Amino acid sequence: MKIDITRLIQNQITRMNVSGKVDIPKDYLDGSMIDELENVNIDGKVTNTPDGEIELTGTLTGVMTLKDDITLEPVKYNFEASLEETLEKDKNLLDITDLLWQNILVEVPSKVRATSEDIELSGDGWRVISEDTYNKERNNMNNPFANLDELLKIKEDK
Repeated sequence: MKIDITRLIQNQITRMNVSGKVDIPKDYLDGSMIDELENVNIDGKVTNTPDGEIELTGTLTGVMTLKDDITLEPVKYNFEASLEETLEKDKNLLDITDLLWQNILVEVPSKVRATSEDIELSGDGWRVISEDTYNKERNNMNNPFANLDELLKIKEDK
């Protein structure tokens, strides 16, 4: 997304509204966890700061398609990023695509699940279970030391 800030640099205006659809090039998605971006929009403003710099503030929203951590199924994730960036004033035309892309990457969640249900996966000699299932099975196991506490208590009572 390119913004012409000529009038802002020349102090003809003090604020510019920036809003609309943002097109992130497909090659930006290569090597990222994001499979697809949809409905990415910006709503913000570009202003001169008292220090003589240019500042971009606003909100970036959209939908990213990610892969489920376990099943690799596509998951739609709505994101919203707050923008507060200081920009260089040396050019009349600013390309903020890289800046917006960086703000989108920050919003990628660390854990992606299509459902909140516990999924148990298994194979030849292995299985993935939830922590709750593990704790239940652990408590039900035949532990040879389970009676040791009772024997120690009996010995202490004597």
